[in-house]
Amino acid sequence: MKRWIAGILTFALLFCLAACGKDKTVDRSFFYPMGHEPKSLDPQICGDPDTALAVGSLYEGLVRMGSDGTILPGVAQRMEVSDNGLTYTFHLRERARWHIISNFKDIYGEDCDKNLELPVTAEDFVFAFQRIFSADTGTPGADTLFAIRNARAVYNGKRPLLELGVRAEDEHTFVIELEKPSSDFLTRLAQPICAPCNRFFFESTKGKYGLGLTTTMCNGPFYLHRWNVETSLVLWRNPDYASDSAVLPYAVTFMFNDDPSGYARRVNDGTYDAAPIRPEYIGDLDDSTRVQNVQNIVRGLAFNCRDELMQNAYLRMALCSAFSPQSLEIEDKLPAEGILPSVCRVSGENYREAAGKAELLEENAERAQLFMQFALKETEQTHISVQILCTAEYETAMRRIIQCWQKVFGVLVAASTAVCTEEELQKAQRNGDFQIALVPIQATSTSAMQSLYDFTHDEDNGLGVTNEEFDGYMQAALTAPSPQSAAMCCRQAESYLIRTGVFYPLFAESSCFAFYPGAVDILLTPCGDNVSFIRARKTD
Repeated sequence: MKRWIAGILTFALLFCLAACGKDKTVDRSFFYPMGHEPKSLDPQICGDPDTALAVGSLYEGLVRMGSDGTILPGVAQRMEVSDNGLTYTFHLRERARWHIISNFKDIYGEDCDKNLELPVTAEDFVFAFQRIFSADTGTPGADTLFAIRNARAVYNGKRPLLELGVRAEDEHTFVIELEKPSSDFLTRLAQPICAPCNRFFFESTKGKYGLGLTTTMCNGPFYLHRWNVETSLVLWRNPDYASDSAVLPYAVTFMFNDDPSGYARRVNDGTYDAAPIRPEYIGDLDDSTRVQNVQNIVRGLAFNCRDELMQNAYLRMALCSAFSPQSLEIEDKLPAEGILPSVCRVSGENYREAAGKAELLEENAERAQLFMQFALKETEQTHISVQILCTAEYETAMRRIIQCWQKVFGVLVAASTAVCTEEELQKAQRNGDFQIALVPIQATSTSAMQSLYDFTHDEDNGLGVTNEEFDGYMQAALTAPSPQSAAMCCRQAESYLIRTGVFYPLFAESSCFAFYPGAVDILLTPCGDNVSFIRARKTD
């Protein structure tokens, strides 16, 4: 069996218009806010959404994710998969080039930007994947790629890097060998960490790769033109970018701004061409501002597994079994079907349609009381004091949960609420400074597997989940041979977190992205985890 990825997107007309300069909607500059300044633009250590946003524009991997969740060609113009699903052969675009700027003269010599052509080769991908599994790199999410032959052993220092299952058959042919078939492997190859890395350039930066203009070499739709410290990243269209579609904007600027309260105003007045808008600020948007909602959030009760009391699974299970979502009496909220939102995908297919609803804990007073007795015995407590952190909007609903606990447990449980702002809630969540909190969990990736992985590994969720059983479900999902089996493994992992009281999903919510009326074709992935400006135009 052979599977081919070829030129899926062709925008010949747009390319001609951009090239001849007659279309006033193209060759424009775009501005977008970034929550914080990246520490590094090294793809192999890309560990947060803001950095991933920039890296996704500056680099191109073998494949990339489209706005509908499908996997599109990147540097690999086409690929073949062996009949047993273990060997992926990628044929790289011969026109793919690294963009050379004059600032690289200390590495490549004077006038290097005029005299040097540097192709993106299979060896650049070999080196990148070796870096991913090198102990010196510390790549976040490296274990999501353990399906690669010997990857786990190399990562743990039990095998040398040369035994990793990647190789360059020739300059334009890159091969990956897997230990087991993995139906969602291409989705994981779309991660920023899988971007290529030129060994000579990397070593020439002497440990400063990705830390500034002179040490960041790009092959994506844009290249780094200027890094204004504490202010912005300025990206210009990359003339050396090889793709099936033309890059229409002349420039994209990511403005560093850690205060989301002003995003709406800046979209209204055209300072930003687009921006993510938090729910509490949606009312600040003008009626003319275009809005796109992405249902990528599940709000629920998070139990801090690092807390001295909440680390006890019986206690968490007792509290979760003593109420039902209906007891909250909130009618205008869409019930959550699990920890993952409806936009997540497995191998390009809708995850929730493939897996169905997660297994939720049902209200059962007798079982809750039994779990509480086990919890009191294990914690050597005679009674439990807990506090729920929430915003003012949900305080009444949380008090109804406390009333359910009082009815089931009586004096054994003393519970209270603590009201805070959304910003204070997120800070407490990041720092793990809570016992129980009603928090929004935003999916970090369109990939169901990646989002579940990040749910336990991402420092921002603050839940402190470490469990071999959950990790077993996740590894089974990562090496599942079919999309259906991968979806069911994810559902098992998701249900495990719910059954053991790590997170009790309550409501499905949406993120809001606002677009200035004249800015069009700024595209989001289904989960809103990446923003593409490749096709962006301005009609005003």
